Amino acid sequence: MKIVSRAVVAVFLSLLACAGCAGAADYYVSDRGKDSNPGTAAKPWRSLAKVDASRFAPGDRVLLEGGQTFDGNLVLDERSNANPQQPITIGSFGKGRAVIHAGLGTGILVRNIGGIVIRDLIVAGDDASKNQGFGIEVLNERGTAKLDFIRIENVDASQFRWAGIYVGGAPTIMQSFEALPGSRYGFRDVQISHSTVHHNMYGGILISGPWNRVPGGYANEDVTIRDSVVHDNFGDPHYIHHSGDGILLDDTDGGLIERCTAYHNGGADESSKGGPVGIWADAANRIKIQFCESYANHTGGKHDGGGFDLDGGVSNSIVQYNYSHDNDGPGFLVWNYSHAAHPFAHNVIRYNLSENDARKHRDVIEFGSSGQPIDHIEFYNNTVFATKRKDGAPHVVWILGEKDNTNVRLWNNLFISDGARPLIEIEKNQTGVLFQGNAYWTQGEPFVVSYQGKEYHDLARWRAQTGQETLDGKEVGVFANPDLSRMGMGETLAGLQLLSALASYHLLPASPLIDAGLDLHAKFGVDVGSHDLWETPIPQGRAFDIGAFEAPGKGLIKPRTASRNGPRGPGHAQRKQTGTTVAYDTIVDFVCREFPLRPMAKLQYSACAVSHQGVRPS
Repeated sequence: MKIVSRAVVAVFLSLLACAGCAGAADYYVSDRGKDSNPGTAAKPWRSLAKVDASRFAPGDRVLLEGGQTFDGNLVLDERSNANPQQPITIGSFGKGRAVIHAGLGTGILVRNIGGIVIRDLIVAGDDASKNQGFGIEVLNERGTAKLDFIRIENVDASQFRWAGIYVGGAPTIMQSFEALPGSRYGFRDVQISHSTVHHNMYGGILISGPWNRVPGGYANEDVTIRDSVVHDNFGDPHYIHHSGDGILLDDTDGGLIERCTAYHNGGADESSKGGPVGIWADAANRIKIQFCESYANHTGGKHDGGGFDLDGGVSNSIVQYNYSHDNDGPGFLVWNYSHAAHPFAHNVIRYNLSENDARKHRDVIEFGSSGQPIDHIEFYNNTVFATKRKDGAPHVVWILGEKDNTNVRLWNNLFISDGARPLIEIEKNQTGVLFQGNAYWTQGEPFVVSYQGKEYHDLARWRAQTGQETLDGKEVGVFANPDLSRMGMGETLAGLQLLSALASYHLLPASPLIDAGLDLHAKFGVDVGSHDLWETPIPQGRAFDIGAFEAPGKGLIKPRTASRNGPRGPGHAQRKQTGTTVAYDTIVDFVCREFPLRPMAKLQYSACAVSHQGVRPS
């Protein structure tokens, strides 16, 4: 490894600090100040009203004293001037985070301007049942073009009527909001990180824009939500559609949700038209959800309340390396609703774990449509454990729809149930579904599959009469005890540990599932990635294993070097690594670690954003 001298680092930091910051000023707000003051560190302002009445230039920072509470509502709009190279920052200084006490209104409103950083703040309403605003609302009200560069970092938002954090165009997904004529767009290059959003009514974190039934682009682009926790966003009992979501990425092209935790969301909603989900995407393209935990989310109505969901017009997206448990609804839902503005196709759900989901509803994994059929869905190497309720056990997998869904493939999954209800239910009109290479286990209960209106009570008969669990004329799939380390333990990580810390669902050395999986790349050209849920390289032995866990092996096959980020192909293009040097990367890692929040220049932000991806900014 090359050693970076302090002199080189100093030069690098000085270049970052100087880039584009000429003429920028810091404005301080403290309860020891006066609004007649110039806003310097020695003579700070006192109120948010003074901030609202001021105009700011590129690179300016508005800093509230940490540990103090400021009553009011902070507004930053197009009267100020910022850009991605010289963002305006709203944050804290001194010890701890400042608190914005928003009362019945919105805590921070950013309107019709990009190039904004919001960091190190606590934003609180009086009471979500009385408040009428958002915690942080970043709004492109005019919406004639996308605005660039939004960063929200290390904030806490709670007790608001609508979303704790909202970014996008006019949020017509919610009642009482209308878009201006010609308004269509929101924001591009958005990052929300290291934030906690809780005890809001409508939802936690929401990215959206003006509802549009006509295909033709997306409101938002390149949105990242990472290392954040959303909980106890309870939903609105009077709202006619879904509410109580944890994280919803809607109307977006290019999105990433990773290392996030959603729990105890929903439950107060009572809508008959839709319910909440812990983490999900809707009307979106090229979305990736990974390394997240979603658990104990609820619904007060008849729908949803699940862990993860790709819904209504999502395409070219992937849900991988996630853990869902103890939710009212499905652990993983794949659904296309009627009137979706975009096609629903080419989505992948792989190397995930579901335990004890569907506490209220009938299925743990659900594929279906009430509109146009879903198409080209790959569901592989997942582990699913469905457990009994008072009214019996839910289905492990349910596939339904008003029309015949096409090219739905389930490979190398481990399906376990401890109840007598059919493991799998495939409705009569669903002919475009294929099961191959899966393992089934019922813990002493009989094997039952309901397939197009007929029940099959053993795997061999189902295989022989339907062609399921066959490949190239040979029998595949197995009904057998998987021989796991343990299961049903209700492990909860809550963002405090990596998913690799899970001790359950490991295949023991004698498991019949070891080396029993199909080679999906060889058979079907599928890029399966480079590791399992526990980040163990795959494969470990003579072949791939069944389920989300790859048992340690002797390395008889060299693990594939396929992308860990997702399958290549339409909608899954990978960035090329060009021009990266050890010295540059080492410097960037040092800067991002030691100076993570100072908005010195676009260079630092772009470098820090990609430093963990091994990609040098162009």
